[in-house]
Amino acid sequence: MEGTGTTLEHRMLTDTLGAFGDDNITMLTPERGILLLEGWLNALPGDVGAERIMAEITTLRDHLKTGDYDLEMIRHLLLSMASHTATLSQEPVVDGSTSHQLTQLAHALRNFSNRF
Repeated sequence: MEGTGTTLEHRMLTDTLGAFGDDNITMLTPERGILLLEGWLNALPGDVGAERIMAEITTLRDHLKTGDYDLEMIRHLLLSMASHTATLSQEPVVDGSTSHQLTQLAHALRNFSNRF
């Protein structure tokens, strides 16, 4: 997530924050969640530090596809992704604007995990 260009990562960040709303946490459907997770899987390969979160994104996407939801597992994955996102926001290669958006995303993921 280096620089400030309109990269796929930045578009996914904007789209994901939009899906969560302004701390209002719109009810995301599993289908919408799967689409967002697949978008992130397309955006992140090759990014420094992304491997920490890609395995969790893959696990959550695959779990949502089953239709048989383990709410505790979903909550755990969301909290873990929030933690990794917060860590990424502090990386020196991340610019200020992106860092702020990553911090917002970490907050939104934590809030959303409270629904499970």
